Parts: sequence; structure tokens; C-alpha cells
Amino acid sequence: MSKVRCAIYTRKSSDEGLEQEFNSLDAQYDSCKAYILSQKHEGWSATRERYDDGGFSGGSMERPGLKALLADIESGKVDVVVIYKIDRLTRSLADFARIIEVMEKHGASFVSVTQSFSTKTSMGRLTLHVLLSFAQFEREVGAERVRDKIAASKAKGMWMGGTVPLGYDAIDRKLVVNDAEAATVRAIFTAFAEIGSVQETERWSCKQGLTTKVRQRAGKQIGGTPFHYGALRCLLSNRTYVGEVEHKGKSYAGQHTGIIEPEVFDRVQTILSSRSTPAMRLPKLVSASLLQGIIFDQHGRSMGPTHTRRNGQRFRYYVTRANSITEGSAAAYRITADPLERHCIALLTAHLASKVTTIEALEAARPTESANPAAQRSFIQQHVQKIIVGDAQLTIELADGIILHRQMERVRHGNDATLVIGELTTSDSPAGNQQLIVLLQDAARAQALALAKPQLTLAELATKFGRSTERFKRLIRLSYLSPKIVTLILTGDQRSQLSSKTLQKVDGLPLCWSQQETLLLCSLEAAEIPETCLPRAREKSTFKR
Repeated sequence: MSKVRCAIYTRKSSDEGLEQEFNSLDAQYDSCKAYILSQKHEGWSATRERYDDGGFSGGSMERPGLKALLADIESGKVDVVVIYKIDRLTRSLADFARIIEVMEKHGASFVSVTQSFSTKTSMGRLTLHVLLSFAQFEREVGAERVRDKIAASKAKGMWMGGTVPLGYDAIDRKLVVNDAEAATVRAIFTAFAEIGSVQETERWSCKQGLTTKVRQRAGKQIGGTPFHYGALRCLLSNRTYVGEVEHKGKSYAGQHTGIIEPEVFDRVQTILSSRSTPAMRLPKLVSASLLQGIIFDQHGRSMGPTHTRRNGQRFRYYVTRANSITEGSAAAYRITADPLERHCIALLTAHLASKVTTIEALEAARPTESANPAAQRSFIQQHVQKIIVGDAQLTIELADGIILHRQMERVRHGNDATLVIGELTTSDSPAGNQQLIVLLQDAARAQALALAKPQLTLAELATKFGRSTERFKRLIRLSYLSPKIVTLILTGDQRSQLSSKTLQKVDGLPLCWSQQETLLLCSLEAAEIPETCLPRAREKSTFKR
């Protein structure tokens, strides 16, 4: 008779009562152990290790006991997992499928002490899925009840726990004013309202010896330190101090006493709003490195961002991650970040521009010059799947499967390397003349501005567009260029003599499309151009005849 090694897994969602000598986990363990003893004649025996998860939800796989159990299953130490009920193992169908996959892969199975069925039959698997569906439903309904309860309580102004703000103490689950701390809060609000600067207020509070709230966390004392910028900013924006409770962007009258006058609080918020720029109000990037997570060296090793400071200046690099370097492998790569990012964006923009067929699509195919780092990173993540830095080639794998290559040379300077980018080496080079495409894009923008601001004069529109009146007028005329000419320009099939420079020099471009095509696409003859439509074209046109 072969020996069957049985591992007992127990779980309890909350940690309430776990401090008792005999708790719920022990009860589950004893029931499972008794079941294993009843199967002793089959060779069953319990392992010495216990796999307990006290205070962990069944809706997640992030449980230390479960992770240890799965690790032992993978190492072949467990034959059968014994549990009290199915929902002790998991309350998620997706997680259950992953657990079962691990068990089946390593020849293990599981037994529920109080729910007897076999997963070897279709009916048993159906029963199991039904049970888990109800377990998941119960968990989700419970979470909804908790969320609804919190929302209803906050709408009534009740404090629902969390970090107790400076100026208050939590007594009987209510916020009670702490007079000593409240004086500190009032002093900070008053000082900021007079100074008008968070940085200056930070220095002032440091001179005054003001400190943050002292708290106990995990048996340790934290806080009691001078205020830093972030702490002051949070304090000055906290509506708790005017007796309100915030929940999901809404404010409700709280049941606690406010310690700041609403007039003072509003004045502080006005100052804070005037000090922040649109860029400051945007969500902050976790990293300013555009290529983080998608850049590799030619040996397949991931590269990550790093930086150094010299003479107060910050220098950014992408380097091969140390944990991917093995003994005897090639030396780590270290590339200056700014030129690499600039080349990647330029290469990607040129490629996308060559694929569009309309001017409007061209606008969306590249980031604007004023794009912030978040928009540029979003642009990169949307189109690029992988970037590989080689010794002689830069490779960009796009999300649509196209691969761009560019010759490059890594010129080493000590530990650093500078990229010298060569010409595009793939057939994906832009088909159209980029200067012409940019000119058409400017023309479309000028037309859009003119249509959006019909009340402005031509001179006012030109000023707003940042061009001279004559230049703006020519752009407006170019915005009504024949669709046939636009298509030829976008596909690169226009006449070789037609360049951005010559197109801009055409004075009095006719509005008639057929005459435009005669002028710009055919070999021009002076007689073919009506003088009413092209008054000065004969004098200034530079096209060869």
C-alpha cells in the first residue's frame, strides 16, 4: 500500500478571534485531521507542515499559506490537499481553475471534508462549479454591501475609520477635537493664508517647531517629525477641518466639529489653485522614462532607467539590469536616455505619418510638440511593443507586427555610450515628402482656426496662428487643395519638382481644383493658367516648363 501525503489547508477571512487558544483555523484543522485518520487504511497521513491563512480573503491568491502549499505541490511533497469546505480554498472560479491546473500538473488532488463529490465525473465538476459560483457571488454581494454601507454612512457625515488627521483623536469611532493639535492646524492655515507658498510655510513650520501627529502603527511609534511639502499640501486640502466628510469626490456635512473657519479654508483653496499649473494637476507618472518596460539589449536582457547627478544636473540612462547579467555574458549596455527616446519618437512618428491617408489622421499619428511626458509615454505604449538596442542597429517592434530598423553606432565614452543614428534601412520608410505633409497639416490647422473664429479678421487670425498675414492667407488657400493633389502628396507620387518650398511660393493659387491640378501636376504652360485665378503665377512660379 502506497503512502498518501495529505496537506491540510485552512483559511479565515477576518482575523477576529484568531488570538484565541482554539480558533476557527484550529477547528478546521482538527476536522481535516480526523478525516485523514479515517482514511488511514488507504495509506493517508497528514504532513507536518500546516498551511494556515488567518485574516485573508478567498477572493485573492495572495495568501502566504496558499503559496507555500502550491510550492510544496510543485516540488512533489503533497499528494492530497484536505480542506474543510471548498470556499476555504478559494471564492473565485478563475483562481480555482489555476489551483486545479497546478494540482493536475503535479499529480495532486483535493478533498473537501464536508462536501463529498468526485471531480472525475462531469456531474461532480458541474457541482463544484455551482458551489464556487455561489461562493464568488456571496463574496461579491458582501463587498457590495460593505461599499453601500460606507457610502450611506459618509453621506450622513460619519467618520468611517482610516488615518486620524492631525487635530483630532478617534474616540468611540468618532473624531473628537484635540485642542493642542487643533492649534497647530489653525496656525498652519493662518500662516499659509498670509505667506501664500507651501514651501515658505514648510520653512516657517520648521522654525516654529511644529510636527506631524504621533501615531502608533504595528507596535511602533511614527510621526512627530517636521512637516514636509506633501504633508502640508494634504493638510491644507483636507475638508475634514471644515467639518465635512469626503467620499468619491463629494462632500457631506460631517458629524465632527470643524476646527477651521470656512472663509479661511476657502481662501487657502483659492491660493492653492492659483499656484498649481495644468501640468501639476495631471496624474503623475510613476517614471519619467518613456521606454521603461519595453527596452532590451540585443542579448535579450531587459534594460531599465537610471540616473546620475553631476554639478547639480541630472543625467538619465538606460542600462542592462544587473539581475539579467550572468557570468561570462556580454558586458552591460548603458545608453544615454534623452537621444534614444528622441530618436525612437522621431522614427515612430515618421513611420505612422507614412501610413495615414488623411491630414486629420496625421494629426493623431504623432504627439504634439507640447505633449507632456505622460502623453508621450502613452503614445509609445500604444504603438510600440519592444525596442532592441544592438551594437549596430536600433530595432522597434510595433504593436501591429511591423518591425523598424535603423543603423546605429554605439560610441563609448567610458561607461556611457552615445547613439549615432543612421538611415532607415527598411522598406517602411515614409513614402511621402514629410515637409509637404507638414505644410498640408499647417494648412488644415489654419483652416480649422478660421472656421472656429469667424469673428476675427484675417490679421487677427494670423497673429493668433503665429504667422504673418500673407503667410496665413497662403495656408488658407492650400487648405483647399485638390483632393487628387493631396493624395499624391501623401503617397509620395507628386511631381519631383513639387516641394514644400515651391508650393509656398505659388502666389494666387486658384481655388478651382482642375486649374490647381493643371498648375501643379502637369507641365505648365502659361496659356493654361487663367490670369484671374493666378495673377502672379507667371512671375513667381518656379516649376519647370
